[in-house]
Amino acid sequence: MKIKFLIPALLLGSTLLSAESINLKVINPNNSEVKNAPVVVSLNKYKGIPAKQRTELAVFVDGKQVSSQLDDLNKDGIPDELVFLLDLQGRQTRQVMIKTILPAQRDSFPTEVYADMIKKPKNGPKEFVREASSTKNDMYSAMFHHGVAFESALIAYRIYFDNKSTVDVYGKKKQQLELAATEWYPNDTQLAAGYGDDIIQVFNLVGVGTVKGWDGKQATHIDKFEKRTQRIVSTGKLRTVVESEVEGWQYEGKKINMTVRYIMYARHRDVEAQVIASEDIAYLATGVQQTGGGPLTSDNHGLVGSWGTYYPVTDTIKYAKQTVGLGVFVPAGSILKHTVDGANNLVLMPYHKGETLKFYLTAASPKEEKNPFTSPEAFFAYLKQWGKTLQPVEIK
Repeated sequence: MKIKFLIPALLLGSTLLSAESINLKVINPNNSEVKNAPVVVSLNKYKGIPAKQRTELAVFVDGKQVSSQLDDLNKDGIPDELVFLLDLQGRQTRQVMIKTILPAQRDSFPTEVYADMIKKPKNGPKEFVREASSTKNDMYSAMFHHGVAFESALIAYRIYFDNKSTVDVYGKKKQQLELAATEWYPNDTQLAAGYGDDIIQVFNLVGVGTVKGWDGKQATHIDKFEKRTQRIVSTGKLRTVVESEVEGWQYEGKKINMTVRYIMYARHRDVEAQVIASEDIAYLATGVQQTGGGPLTSDNHGLVGSWGTYYPVTDTIKYAKQTVGLGVFVPAGSILKHTVDGANNLVLMPYHKGETLKFYLTAASPKEEKNPFTSPEAFFAYLKQWGKTLQPVEIK
C-alpha cells in the first residue's frame, strides 16, 4: 500500500510555531481497505518542525487526538520519526493534522507493544538491558529467552543470540501483551489462565524471516564473525524496533558488517525486516521452515509459506504439539530465486551496498481465540492477500 503525504507549500517554512499545525492528506491508492496502516513521518524532511519542539508533537484525525509515537532512531537526542496508525477505505483520502501541544493536553493511550532483553544474573537480580554484544558465540545461554524478544497483542517473536540468529515464534490464545509476565516460558498457572507459549521448534532451520548465508546448496549460519550485537532501538506505544548486528562476517570471500532491523507495529502480526550491509552480497537467504512435514507454498514472486503441526520443544511428555502458519514476502526487485533446501522454503536475495533491503514476515496459530486461520488453505489464501498490501509507504 502506498500512502502519499501532501503538505501545503506555505507550511513548509518555519511556521509551526505561528500556525501551530501542519495539515496532511493521507491517500490510499489501493482499491482495497487497509486497517491500521503504519504511517511514518520522517521529521528531518520537514524544516517547518523545529527540532526542539518535536517532543511536543501530537497527531489528530477528524479532530481527535490519536495514539502516536516519536522515535529517536539515530540516538542524537532528537526524535526523527513520528509514527501513527490509520484505517483507510479503498482509494480514500483522510485529513490528518500534526501539531504541538502541552503535556497536560495529551490524551492517554495504551501501550500496545513490548520488547525486552534480559541478562541472566551471575550473582544478584536479572538485568534488563537495551544492548548486548560478544565476540564469541556465547550469548544464547547468557540471556533469558536466548535473545531479544518483542510482541504485539497478537503474537510475539524472539531472535536467537547465536550463530543461527533464528527468528522464533510465540503464539497466543488471548489478544494481550504477555512477555513481561511469562518471559517466553509461561508456568502452569499462566498456561491454565490462557497465556500463550512457544509454538515452533526451529532446530537448525530458518524459523520465519531469519537472514542466512547461502553456499550454493543450502542456507548457512553466520558462524565466522568478529562481533555480534543485539539491541532494542525503540519501543513505545505503537511499535518496537530491534536489531541483530554482526561485524566482520567472513562470507563470500570478504568481511561484512550487516544489521538486520525488525520493526513490529501495534495491532499487527507481521514484521518489517530491513537489511543494511557494508559490502555487496551475492546471496542472502530468508524464508520459512517446514513444520512437521506440513505443506509449503510459493508463488515464485517472493512469497513463501508453510503450515504444520509439531512439538515446539524437546519435552514431548509435558508439552503437546502446536500448529503454526509461517509466511515471508520479499518485494519484486529483491528476488534472485525461490528454492527449497530440505525443510527450508527459501527466497534468495542479492544485496547492493548502500541500499536498504526490505522484506516482511508473519505467523499465526489456530489456537488464537479470534484467528480465522484454521487450515493451510485459509492461511495460504491470507498470505496471498497480505503480500498484495505490502508496497512501501510513500511520503511526499
